[in-house]
Amino acid sequence: MATEKRYEKEMISFRDKYPQLTTTYASHGMYYYPARFIPQVVRYFIDNYTKEKEWIIDPFAGSGTVGVEALLTNRNAICLDLNPVIEPLLEAKTYIPKRQPDISIYFNLDNAPIYKPKWSKIEEWYPPEFLEILEKLWGIFYENPHPLVRIALFKTSRKFSLADDQVPKIFRSKKKRKQIEELLKKGNYERTILDFFEKSFRAVYKSSVEFKTRYKGGECIAKGSIDIVNYELDRDVNHLLTSPPYGMAHEYIRSFKLELAWLGKDDNEIRELTKLEIPYRNNGILEKFEIHSKTYEEYRKLIEEKKPKLVKVYEIYFKSVLKVFETLGKNVTDYMGIFVGNATFSGIMPHYDIIFTEHLEEHGFEHVKTYVDIIKARKLFKNRKNASPNGIETESLVILKSKR
Repeated sequence: MATEKRYEKEMISFRDKYPQLTTTYASHGMYYYPARFIPQVVRYFIDNYTKEKEWIIDPFAGSGTVGVEALLTNRNAICLDLNPVIEPLLEAKTYIPKRQPDISIYFNLDNAPIYKPKWSKIEEWYPPEFLEILEKLWGIFYENPHPLVRIALFKTSRKFSLADDQVPKIFRSKKKRKQIEELLKKGNYERTILDFFEKSFRAVYKSSVEFKTRYKGGECIAKGSIDIVNYELDRDVNHLLTSPPYGMAHEYIRSFKLELAWLGKDDNEIRELTKLEIPYRNNGILEKFEIHSKTYEEYRKLIEEKKPKLVKVYEIYFKSVLKVFETLGKNVTDYMGIFVGNATFSGIMPHYDIIFTEHLEEHGFEHVKTYVDIIKARKLFKNRKNASPNGIETESLVILKSKR
């Protein structure tokens, strides 16, 4: 395919650029989030393309990496995501503790208030003995809310569920079921759960303290439950920096059903959020959206020939993501940074960076440079038994400049 053309590329290792930073430093590792935007990439963009006190928007905010890095470098951020979890995550990750909260109220459950999640399937994910304890812990929380305690409860609620700890998508494994059965046989599981909660809280608080020591200033606005494909910004921002979901790998709402249940979301709310995930959303409003990219059309024809059932998924993915970039791009005054991996559509690997660039060149942006990072430390989704056994081996940061 005649897709490799004029765009300047530079090989880079973002981790090597910032050897003093780990992917979990400060509050970045406070809570697990699949396919997290690593802070080294965000820091590189901030250092090289932004100035202090400028505003950055991230429309696919995920775990909130852009928001955290903004406040560590005296920038401001607007972090948007379909997943409602972004709000409690960033509230905790950017929290400045004045003193360590007293969690002693959580260790006497005899007369504790009870919080019952509205999600009808909650009982399928916990043995009744564990669920009773967790409902009391959350009952205490909702009478005494604290952002750091909420994260510790997320960890505890996930740990003592039937959901596999090693699989991002919510999944009941035989291994986890066996672990739960062994805990029940040993007895005194209330003490075990409370000990884990306390340990989790100490780790969360430690992360918060580290964030506080590195905090430089700025404001972070987090908004969840956002249908970003239809979202319009009512103000200008200096920059857009984001890592959109990769290809077909979009199941973040499905992965966070337990957290959403403890946040009070009911079946209908979770179902409606799931319907909006890219690329599984209804194509309705996107039918008239036009993509201005020859590379996009070339790969569409290839997929139509070899994987016809994936044409609709391919179309919805690129139309959704590019509609977001095109719409929000009208409010970007300086730079746009897009970080994306070489994910495939059942073995077919489109040039995401070129498709994004070609389209945005027709909508007020010019290409500056594409940085290509060969992943050495890990490979996302490697060794799977499917059409892409090697997973994601490279990721690219595309830099575009507004012509405004």
